[in-house]
Amino acid sequence: MVTDYPSPAINIWVFFALAALDIAVNAAAGPAAVATAVHVSGDKLTARSLQLGALAGVTKAGVLAFVEFVSYAGIPAPAWLVLILFASSFGICVLVTAEISNLVLGETPSALLIAAIVAAIPLGGECIGIYQSAGGLSGGNGGVQIFVMGLDALGGYVFARMAHNEGYDICAYNVAAAAGAVYGAITGIFHTGIGCMAGVQSTTSVNGHYETTNIFGTRKGYDENWRTNAGII
Repeated sequence: MVTDYPSPAINIWVFFALAALDIAVNAAAGPAAVATAVHVSGDKLTARSLQLGALAGVTKAGVLAFVEFVSYAGIPAPAWLVLILFASSFGICVLVTAEISNLVLGETPSALLIAAIVAAIPLGGECIGIYQSAGGLSGGNGGVQIFVMGLDALGGYVFARMAHNEGYDICAYNVAAAAGAVYGAITGIFHTGIGCMAGVQSTTSVNGHYETTNIFGTRKGYDENWRTNAGII
């Protein structure tokens, strides 16, 4: 029987570094998605649209990093539930939609919020923090992010389709899907790489007491069957 200590030692400085890198990647993925949409639609690319794309990416990644960090500190259950909702795909999609809509339109039409809520369903995999998406101290979950790339394309399509149904023609469906695919590819490749890095672990064991370390920190535990496993008894 293996018993882990309840509080693994997470290297908080590594988390900060990876979270900052994740925000930077999302800040780049946003403009890349915008540029793709403009290219597919044949429109003219502007600095303003690139800035909005970067802002959307930073907002999404920043919220996830903040909530994930706060979760380590330990907060009351009611506050934790609010943060979970805030950092869910529904919360982030609504937040980003409201943010960009206010900057572009000067208001947030309810039709776009409805579209954001529906599009949040396939975008659930995108709204996972850097620690959880990589598998944390266990590592090795990065490959799951490959599946997220396709879901981002679907999310873009769903958003454009729902917006159209509600009376707002944001863009052609294929344009939204292409933008989502590019965004998902950039963030997905990054998260896959972090997951692979987290999967590289080193383990030391002395008389049943072991420590397993990866880029996120150290997980400690005790194996009650270490004598049997070592062939002593």
